Amino acid sequence: MTTIKMLCWNVIFACLTAVSSLRGQQCTNFHVTNVKSIFAIAPSPVGANVLFFGSADETDGEIMAGNLFRLRLDAGNDVLRLKAPDASNPSVPAWQPDGSSAYFETDQGIYQLSLADLTSELLWKGLSAGLAISPSGLFLAFWRVEKGTDTLVLYDLKKKSEVRTWPVPDRFESDKAGWDMAFAHDGHTLYARTYDEPSSTPLKRFDIGSGKVDVVTPDCYSVAASKKAVYFIAATDHTKSLHKISSTAHSVLVAKDYGYDSLSSGGNSRWLVSQDYRSKEMSIFDTEMDSIKKIGKHESAAVLSDGQLLQVRGGDITVGDASCRSKE
Repeated sequence: MTTIKMLCWNVIFACLTAVSSLRGQQCTNFHVTNVKSIFAIAPSPVGANVLFFGSADETDGEIMAGNLFRLRLDAGNDVLRLKAPDASNPSVPAWQPDGSSAYFETDQGIYQLSLADLTSELLWKGLSAGLAISPSGLFLAFWRVEKGTDTLVLYDLKKKSEVRTWPVPDRFESDKAGWDMAFAHDGHTLYARTYDEPSSTPLKRFDIGSGKVDVVTPDCYSVAASKKAVYFIAATDHTKSLHKISSTAHSVLVAKDYGYDSLSSGGNSRWLVSQDYRSKEMSIFDTEMDSIKKIGKHESAAVLSDGQLLQVRGGDITVGDASCRSKE
């Protein structure tokens, strides 16, 4: 990837390592009891809480079903299984910007979790896919999934009601995976992958004010938001490229050849995590410098609010810098 800058990463990760060492948290390993697979990791944007789904079974790559867990990294690595219904192929939970609460999918509907007392309340009942919260924390976006139609829903969290919907026909011929969506940093636009084409997944722009819908790219692998821009992976002629949309509606090419399939945000909006699904190779993308750092093969990973890296292998979690490895 010659278009991606490789400069300054040694300095950045050396600084992160130094911070981790000072806090005594570098290369912390621990095991989640009775869990063989961990997925849909969501670090809080504030503090040291992490939500994730865990399963007693090993996932087969397509079907992931499990229960919601809360991890506290500032309390002796306290892991607690939360009282909530089971979830099949859940999206990554969405945190309020202040970290006071989060929203997660289950087989019964979308729940709101209060961090203060760890109680969960059913917010919306039905079959859903994908979750994203607006920068203001006032709106939640998700797909209402029904036979033949997927409806993008904009949900008012204060009024607890749907304020705008966009029905989209379901014409995709294969299994669906990756209901990615992301709000623009100004909160006025929502970007989401759709399944209204037989053999591709277009990325579309949904204007919250007018309801207007535009196609950004005809085939998109993934989309995720940083603090200042929305990034997406486009596919053309068996080649994947990385693009970003910032102050205008026009996209800018970041990397002509991007060898990864996914983009995901975490507790720190500066970094996005990518993975090559076949090889399991992962990398961290610095959105302030548009540069990339490979971190090796992992089942999944996420960046915490303080910039440390959380890596997963089976039922084991490792927290530290990019050089950390989970215990064998």
